[in-house]
Amino acid sequence: MEILQLFNAGWSFEPWALVFASVLVGAYLLGVGTRLNRHSVLYMSGVLVMLFALVSPLDYLGRHYLFSAHMIQHILLLLIVPLLLLFGIPKSTAEKLLKIEPIGKMMRVLSYPPVAWFLGVGAMWVWHMPSIHDMALNNNSLYITQLVSFVLIGMIFWWPVFTPIENRRLNPLTGTLYLASACLGCTILGMLITFAGAGLYTAYINPVDSAGLLALIRNDLCITPGVDQQIGGLTMWVPGCLIYLSASMITLAQWYGAPDEGVSAARQEAA
Repeated sequence: MEILQLFNAGWSFEPWALVFASVLVGAYLLGVGTRLNRHSVLYMSGVLVMLFALVSPLDYLGRHYLFSAHMIQHILLLLIVPLLLLFGIPKSTAEKLLKIEPIGKMMRVLSYPPVAWFLGVGAMWVWHMPSIHDMALNNNSLYITQLVSFVLIGMIFWWPVFTPIENRRLNPLTGTLYLASACLGCTILGMLITFAGAGLYTAYINPVDSAGLLALIRNDLCITPGVDQQIGGLTMWVPGCLIYLSASMITLAQWYGAPDEGVSAARQEAA
């Protein structure tokens, strides 16, 4: 009954989340149009996953009860949503966007691979510093900044590898190294959280039980603060790293699937 109650009452349609989603959808429709195709489906799927992470009980649990729920939310916003949004942008739209100043100049700086890498990996490390993380939970403006930054920084992080403009992408081997090193950074942070002593994030030790769910979580589900922290660390460590590795496999598959330039040139000469 308590879980059903949470599912019904844990939805929080915060105005800022709806505005953020509307801005993303509006910008897409303005730049691409209303035609339904593979790109638009991927982009709108990214917006829907983002809305789920921001307004569903996942957000409520993550902000008030469970660090592990908050970690799942962060993985969705930093790794999954930006990738779907990026896959949904057509090449022609990206090229037009980069011709607009100062957007083009800004993206040349932010999408420079070392910069994009440090922003993507650094966002995960900085926002999960215990003092900053707990501060964000208690400050609504900082909390909103945290979640919005994950989406925007995530798009910058993925850009060098999956930019819609193919000739601007890192070559597959460099892209694989880029993603593998990010996976290593995520793994180290996940291990530190998993094996740290219980209570690393003090906000989850004795949370205010506003929804009457603490007994269910602690007694029925046996999720103590220590177990919750370990689940959160493992979520970053294993699924988070698998996302990076899966993206690496995509880049390698694209490389192996691309026609050999030498063979193509020889065929053209023969014709």
